[in-house]
Amino acid sequence: MNKKTFHIIPTFILVCCILFLSSIPAFCQSYKWVAPIEDSLLRDGFYNIVLMPEVGAVLQDDYADIRLLNGKNEEVPYILKREDPFFSDVRFMEYPIISNKIIDTCCTQLVVGNTSKKEINNMCFVLKNSDAVKISHIAGSEDGVNWFAVKQFDVFYNSYSETDTKVLTYVNFPLTDYAFYRFDITDRGYWDEKNWEHWNSDNRWALPVNVLKVGYYETFLKEGKYVSVPAPTFIQKDSLADKKTYIRVRFNDAYTINRMRLNFSGPRYFKRNVTIATKQVGKSGRKPQPDRYIPITTLEVNSYSLNEFSFDFFREKEFYLIVENNDNHALTLNRMDTWQLTHYLKTYLEKGQKYYLSYGDSLSKTPVYDLNYFVDSIPKVLPTLRVLQSKRTEIAKTTHIEKVDNWYEDKLVVWIAIISFILLLSFMSWKMLGEMKKQ
Repeated sequence: MNKKTFHIIPTFILVCCILFLSSIPAFCQSYKWVAPIEDSLLRDGFYNIVLMPEVGAVLQDDYADIRLLNGKNEEVPYILKREDPFFSDVRFMEYPIISNKIIDTCCTQLVVGNTSKKEINNMCFVLKNSDAVKISHIAGSEDGVNWFAVKQFDVFYNSYSETDTKVLTYVNFPLTDYAFYRFDITDRGYWDEKNWEHWNSDNRWALPVNVLKVGYYETFLKEGKYVSVPAPTFIQKDSLADKKTYIRVRFNDAYTINRMRLNFSGPRYFKRNVTIATKQVGKSGRKPQPDRYIPITTLEVNSYSLNEFSFDFFREKEFYLIVENNDNHALTLNRMDTWQLTHYLKTYLEKGQKYYLSYGDSLSKTPVYDLNYFVDSIPKVLPTLRVLQSKRTEIAKTTHIEKVDNWYEDKLVVWIAIISFILLLSFMSWKMLGEMKKQ
């Protein structure tokens, strides 16, 4: 192979590579929507920006394609949060303190009410921080006058705190249901911790502990916050052939649905299975194929409940409700209410700055912010801000109006181009080997 051929072939291959690569677009982030954040910041600090269903409807399933920007067009870090369907909330429930007396050179006498006569075997004392060990005697009463022994001797140990001005101590006793409990916390004598003994002494007087409140911790199961999804339209068709009712449900957009309530009317008593399904239209031609319904889940509706159902994730712009009527009269769907769990962005905002959201890009990836490492440092209760009316960006408007279908968006065309390029390289390699053999 001569020198001329040696230089021409690599040059040709390089040109082919450049032409091929240039034909593939350099995809960049192109957000289709923009929405300002309401300007009501009272101070610098953390806020929750609530994302309404209309925003989530054009986002990816994991909300990866949303960015928060300031007036300088700089990206602002945030933490994406979705409400949990249910979560536990721990509260301190107080018992009423009927009396709290400090008897000189004797004890602190505390009477606590249990008016509901709840069966209990412990109480939690909230004390002013101190390093003290006391002895208590516990008595119970139904009328607050006549007292009976509950626990004759108990160590009332107060473990002090290095970081808080208040401390907790639990007092355990036999399971009882008295209306009143009296705690005689001795302030006379001293506690020998080495021998685990208490010495009574009229001459040895210690200062009392400061009891702030008495109660217990109770765990409540609370429901997460939901926002209403715009109502859908639906068309119902009853089929006598297969004894089913087909209801086509259509939303304006592909909203995420986490809760659905169906209001049916019909016979006074009913209990039916309802399948949620998507429809696959059959192909027409020489061998036409019938429409297929692809089931997603099956629900049970009846005449004695709200017919409310929860979904971890359900997102379809159009779907069908297929009601199994069997030999019964068909039901009529009167109303459908839907909700989604609230999504919001936790972020630090500065007063006086303008902020807006830029979102809606199917190629965007989830942002990685340092703020995610400091979730525990952010207050749990935050002021909320709304997202104002969204607008399409100019690029999105142009694309929407012109409806340009680029050839490179067709996967088949891209694969044909790749295969053609490989064949071209193979042909050039074969030619090069042929030239080398001639030499």
